[in-house]
Amino acid sequence: MREMKNYRRYPAALRFCFIAILLLCVQAQAKESSPAWILPPNESFLELISPPPSPGSPSAQADLDAVLALQDHPTQAVLDHAEKTVGFTVFTYRESLGERFSVAAFPKTDKFFRHLGEEANARKNYLKDRYKRERPYKAYPGLVKEFVTEEHGWSYPSGHSTRAWLFALVLGTLDPSHRNAFLSSAMQVCDDRVLGGMHYPSDMMASRVLAESLYRELMKDPYFKADLESLRQSEWSR
Repeated sequence: MREMKNYRRYPAALRFCFIAILLLCVQAQAKESSPAWILPPNESFLELISPPPSPGSPSAQADLDAVLALQDHPTQAVLDHAEKTVGFTVFTYRESLGERFSVAAFPKTDKFFRHLGEEANARKNYLKDRYKRERPYKAYPGLVKEFVTEEHGWSYPSGHSTRAWLFALVLGTLDPSHRNAFLSSAMQVCDDRVLGGMHYPSDMMASRVLAESLYRELMKDPYFKADLESLRQSEWSR
């Protein structure tokens, strides 16, 4: 009430200016925000991503054997790369594009892929919470090594790998000449997560299937395609 009384003390012309400025701010903010990208409901991805191998099954044993095989005497360079990709972002793909690919040079790309990562995380988190698969280093302590900075939470599917594969597909749309290089880098991120003891190979497969589905759905969405084209024109057509 005190604020309303104080507001009424101002002359009518000044109050009108306050309102006009407020409306202009709201309009400017509305222009800057794009409509939300449209994706299917989270539960629809349960039809796409089946449950992980059951503990004690031959498939689960094959998963474990693959982790142990990758962890057998890795070189220091391989370990360093696995630790580096713990901090995966879209700029991990400077391995394909060179040092020019940076936040400073591509600020809109940074913002776009942060949003894309949030969309991917929402779906993979739903699946993780549904399937509740223990990470290899937790399920087999003393057998599976923690070669990278450990992460908690569930294992299936892999968030890093979902984002890496989805980002590679979208980057390949922006820059088709480097598409295979982007996918190769994404595959390396997948291998890094298995080597690090954070995931199984089947986690990686589910992540790639999820990413491919998300990509197909997003490419049907006019809002996403408009934002992607705007990004292409502003930072990828130089």
